[in-house]
Amino acid sequence: MKHLKHLAAAVLTATTLLASGMAVSADASHSITIHNTNESISINGKTYSAYKLFDSTHSGDAYAYTMSTGNQFWSEELTAEAMPADGSAKVLRTYFDFIEIPGDETLINVIPKGTYDADAARSFADKMQPYLTNAQADAVSPAAENETAVITLRDDEAGQGYYLVTGTANPADPEGQETVISAVIVTNEDPDPQIQPKAGIPTLKKEILSVSGGSVMDEAHTAATAQIGSVVSFRLTSLVPDLTGYDHYTFTFNDALSSGLDYIAGSFELKINEVTVGISPAFAEGNRSFSLTIPFETLGMYTAGDPIALTYSAKVNSDALTADYAKNTASLTYSNNPYETTTNTTPDKENHILNIDLDVNKVAGSVEGQKLANAEFRLHRLAANGTDKQYYAWDETAQAVTWVTEKADADTFTTGTDGKLTSKVRGLSTGTYWFEETKAPAGYNLLDEAVEVTVSASLDGQTVTFTAENAAVAGGTVDLSQAQNTTRTVVTPTVINMAGSVLPRTGGSGTAMFYLAGIILILAAGAKLASRRKVSEQ
Repeated sequence: MKHLKHLAAAVLTATTLLASGMAVSADASHSITIHNTNESISINGKTYSAYKLFDSTHSGDAYAYTMSTGNQFWSEELTAEAMPADGSAKVLRTYFDFIEIPGDETLINVIPKGTYDADAARSFADKMQPYLTNAQADAVSPAAENETAVITLRDDEAGQGYYLVTGTANPADPEGQETVISAVIVTNEDPDPQIQPKAGIPTLKKEILSVSGGSVMDEAHTAATAQIGSVVSFRLTSLVPDLTGYDHYTFTFNDALSSGLDYIAGSFELKINEVTVGISPAFAEGNRSFSLTIPFETLGMYTAGDPIALTYSAKVNSDALTADYAKNTASLTYSNNPYETTTNTTPDKENHILNIDLDVNKVAGSVEGQKLANAEFRLHRLAANGTDKQYYAWDETAQAVTWVTEKADADTFTTGTDGKLTSKVRGLSTGTYWFEETKAPAGYNLLDEAVEVTVSASLDGQTVTFTAENAAVAGGTVDLSQAQNTTRTVVTPTVINMAGSVLPRTGGSGTAMFYLAGIILILAAGAKLASRRKVSEQ
């Protein structure tokens, strides 16, 4: 009789994640350990089942296998000698010969056909998978802890054998809940078998790579501020999945923009293992969303774990001026079962783009002073060289913020009777800006220095907080977990004007007093002179 030394195979059912089988020798621990080291999945809390297919005996390195006619897998469909023309059934007969034992009608010798190597064992296990769905497990593990589950078999010779093992797992992504189905695992570990889930759940990461006219506010690159008209570059990243056991695989990026962002045509680039792959996205919903599917044949050209990156750009449009912040939502749809065409989709990954408005509070004399109307301002920032001024100008045609070098070409902002601008400075990012007063209210002196405003933003969890130097901030806390912000974020510095002094006028009461004093002095001198003349005549 031929020996099946260290024979091992594994399989998964359509409702399980892990599948593995192996020979358990007489001096083994009579247990099978499932230990997960794959960071993309978690088996904690999951149970695993072992199904005995063959009994085994051994002497040294010599192994023999038998199958009882009472075994639940000894059936006409699996073991009948007559093979159907299409080979669709009789799985056991495809891979093994069964030889009767003289004088024993209940036990059959099992001998592999041809070369029963790891590839043949995997193919066999895949074909056995459907028959495990309604089978009765011989042993079941307790719930896994610390990514480890142990199936304890019988501790006598009846525990020895060739087993198929099934189990389940969830994505390690804390937001993920769906079970993923793995392919078979083939292992030759003996006498203390330990197997690992042969599955990789694709993870998805979404980042804001860069912002023209804006800034990213967190290390994970999930949120940023950007002025209206800015170009934002996004990147979706994942890994080539483990295709073990698959002859098909769905791998599709899904992406959707809110109304405040527009895809930039031609900006898409897909790279696998740093090599550009010429696959274009398919757009839907008025070009507000797209999907990009990587074919199974393309994935098969790479190694599991190779990096996948999809980059593209979008423009911030004037719809972002509403209370809604511009949002990008992405997910990944992937196959979860090598035996069926079912799929899972990762939790949504979101990026947020925010902008702010600037206003002024124009008052007389002090912070609590009278509100002043008819003051005029222009807003500037410094160019990249830190010296040249750039002035704010709203482009009505493009519906975007622009910056011009000539003050005469800039927008003028005027205060109303409430001291606030009749039209706010719209759609800005964080940064430092200066309000230049170009016309003071009637009766007040023009400011001799521009008013500086510096705005910053930080992200803590799902909360964005805007702060400003020398200015008040309204609507400065934004909860990104909500569908939209409750109000626009407005930053408002207080600008104080001083009233001018009243100068004396010519011919006023001040000079009249001088005239009167002169007349009095002249009259007094004349009286004194007349008195002296009288004295001299006497």
